[in-house]
Amino acid sequence: MMQTLHSIDRIVGFILRTVAITCLVILMFILGGNVIARFTNWFSLGWYDEIIQLSFAWMVFFGAAELWRENQHFRIDWLFYTLPRAKRRVHTFIVALFNILFLSFLMYEGTYLAQKSSALTPILGLPVALLYSCVPISAAIMLVYAIADLFRHSPRHADEVHVIDDL
Repeated sequence: MMQTLHSIDRIVGFILRTVAITCLVILMFILGGNVIARFTNWFSLGWYDEIIQLSFAWMVFFGAAELWRENQHFRIDWLFYTLPRAKRRVHTFIVALFNILFLSFLMYEGTYLAQKSSALTPILGLPVALLYSCVPISAAIMLVYAIADLFRHSPRHADEVHVIDDL
């Protein structure tokens, strides 16, 4: 069972990294092409802003999900290190609860936003919901990892797990 979960985790990480890196490459090429187009007037990229918005949103949200999965996201750990070692596990557990609440809200509102969006982009005719869909998808992925963190740092499992004391 653990081997299967580990394999799924690696696949999810690969997909998240691939999406974020692909979006970054698309951004580089389209923005570079737009600079050349404006400088030389050889061709026009009137549709580029639609792809830029889509690529940037997907890169940011899927990149955030990958950072969350790897536990590499930005955090302020001043309070964590000012607490005595005995209280750090409780602090980590409470933070995990807040993360779950926030990500649940983000997933719910992101789903609502994507479902209510019926507009199409003006030039390419892409559904705007495609742009918004990265929000609930990435929030759901981060929520799964936040729930895993909650169980990993629960006071009930205090003897079985090591808290991040050496950040």
